[in-house]
Amino acid sequence: MINKTTALVICVMVLLSCAACRTVMQHGDNTPYPETSDIEIPEDFSFSIVWGTYGISSYDSQSGKLVKTKDATDVSKYTAYAKMSEDELQTVYRYLFCDIDITKYPDSYDPFNAPDAKTKMMSVPNQTIIISAIANGRTKTVTCNAVAFGSLQDCYSDEARAFLTAKEEIVNLITSFPEWEAFPEYEFFYE
Repeated sequence: MINKTTALVICVMVLLSCAACRTVMQHGDNTPYPETSDIEIPEDFSFSIVWGTYGISSYDSQSGKLVKTKDATDVSKYTAYAKMSEDELQTVYRYLFCDIDITKYPDSYDPFNAPDAKTKMMSVPNQTIIISAIANGRTKTVTCNAVAFGSLQDCYSDEARAFLTAKEEIVNLITSFPEWEAFPEYEFFYE
């Protein structure tokens, strides 16, 4: 059995290791990322995202409209409404404006192919990613139209990897909603 002193020492060590983990994650200029709870999001912050094969899935935080697939016999079976909590919106804001700065990405973007690349990575089917964010009266939209499916290692730069990581984190959050999990399986699959 562990005595109280040993238990206290273990708790302090765990807390110190957690604090150290928080400072490991840093921006390129070595300033630590802010804790999500420390982020004040603008009152007008909202976002929308389109993702997946040919851009079949989408979410809009203003309306709460969530679409698993627009390629179905009855799209209404794959459409629901899910409003994000303040904490979830803060998390997405952090992904878009702290982890990356979406305003620094071009309007048309391909994370797998450098603009001056002589050969291009392609896939069939392809994917479409569109991320729009509104904050402080400004709107920024980044469109990745008909880009290849690939892994983070396939990205041509650290900025491209950061963009795809932010997109994946947002999609993971959205697809964890009970409304998403209640959708039926996809009716059609792409080869």
